[in-house]
Amino acid sequence: WTPLLWAAAFGLEAIVKLLLAIESIDVDTKDEDGLTPLSFAAANGHEAIVKLLLETEKVDVDSKDGHGRTPLSRAAGEGHEGIVKLLLKNTSANTEDTIGRTPFSFAAINGHDTVARAILSHESIDLDQKDHYGSTLLSIAVRHCRTEVVKVLLATEQVTFGSQDCFGRTLWWWARRYGNTDIKQALHGYAEKRGIAVCENDEPIAMSPISHGEASRWCDVCTLSIPENEVFYECGVCNSGDFDVCSTCYMIGGRCLGDDHELAQRKDKKE
Repeated sequence: WTPLLWAAAFGLEAIVKLLLAIESIDVDTKDEDGLTPLSFAAANGHEAIVKLLLETEKVDVDSKDGHGRTPLSRAAGEGHEGIVKLLLKNTSANTEDTIGRTPFSFAAINGHDTVARAILSHESIDLDQKDHYGSTLLSIAVRHCRTEVVKVLLATEQVTFGSQDCFGRTLWWWARRYGNTDIKQALHGYAEKRGIAVCENDEPIAMSPISHGEASRWCDVCTLSIPENEVFYECGVCNSGDFDVCSTCYMIGGRCLGDDHELAQRKDKKE
């Protein structure tokens, strides 16, 4: 790690100023995971440092880390609305990571509705855009029980309900399995308003809404957390060697990004 990486990551504004005054400083230096000073500042919510780095007019705002994520993607995923607005003045919200997920995808995963609104107010994005595994933004928000993000998407009146992911799982499948009552009511209300038929046969047995507590890892296919003590499958190549598939997705054909990669079975044990 360089001094600038450390200072940006930990919010040391005064030190960042001193380092940026050095003419030969590399403002886009990366750590072993491909994160730049701007990536760290954006992810950790250090808005003043983000401003300083942008003011140099030397940083690569679209720099991608080992997961293909940009500083905007990192900021959106952590819910830093002010930083998201700053970065949107300099970059596009449509940039995808290695799995085809945009900054909005990560705002949806983590339930940051204010960030979702900020992105929508700035730029036209494809609300029915699918990631590598066929998941739409609305599907992601529903399976994570992110009620406010679901409402933000429905309010645009530009989302569709009929698509399936690569494994045949529809929006209604996810809503029945994980969606809470408010989400189900919102979806049915939207469908009724637009004359969309709801296929009840598509709905599996309901499960309890997911927990949003801390998780040691999450599935790169469905984006849901992988519980401790549960078997999962790991690719040591994709996403810089950090690619996991939950047992549910694996059993229905979910794999990593490389057709010739072998996935190793793993299990995190509670201490």
